[in-house]
Amino acid sequence: MAQGMIEVEQKFVPWPETEERLQELGGTLEHRVTFRDSYYDTPELSLMRADHWLRQRENSGWELKCPTTAGVSGLHTEYLELTAEPAIVARLYEVLGAEVLGTGGVTAVLGTLGLQKVASFVTKRSAWKLVLSTADKEDAPLRVDLDTADFGYAVGEIEALVHKEAEVPSALEKINKLSSMLGVLAQERAPAKLIVYLQRFRPQDYQRLLEVTAPEKPQGTKDTENSLG
Repeated sequence: MAQGMIEVEQKFVPWPETEERLQELGGTLEHRVTFRDSYYDTPELSLMRADHWLRQRENSGWELKCPTTAGVSGLHTEYLELTAEPAIVARLYEVLGAEVLGTGGVTAVLGTLGLQKVASFVTKRSAWKLVLSTADKEDAPLRVDLDTADFGYAVGEIEALVHKEAEVPSALEKINKLSSMLGVLAQERAPAKLIVYLQRFRPQDYQRLLEVTAPEKPQGTKDTENSLG
């Protein structure tokens, strides 16, 4: 499998003052953007139930989020992000247990693998970056995305991208620090936009995800009802 970046993240419910607080902390607004995400899976949600998330972002391409050995740790999630289509296709065949039939991009194998669109929505995003410590010039900035989906759900995400598992603890420490500085409650949980979309518009599919046993629960489904408040 081709190498990808490891995404370590924590989702939270943003406040009206969140952007103002980011500015106070020295954060920089990189851009405001609107985009459509479409998610694909089998009718049985074979990918999502295996904690794999296949997404096509309009004018941006395909991405497959895959679980790492750590997966979900407390309030945080950790995923390997694949964006190279050959790596995505190879992983799809592996997860779905399908026989490899020729080569091609993701679009070319959707029908072969029985994958169909299960969700599609538009997001308005404010993308911020912030370096917590100026003492370390090599310190990579944390990213903070503030999203509002077109079905009325708002969620924030603090994210760090690392190259290897050994860098994850340091990334988690920085995320925890920034989370506290933003006033995020210690035990606050916020589900992913996709999970809320399924809960509202495809409740049967949402229930399928909840049926996954606890160690395999997909991103955002743990304590979903409580986190929605």
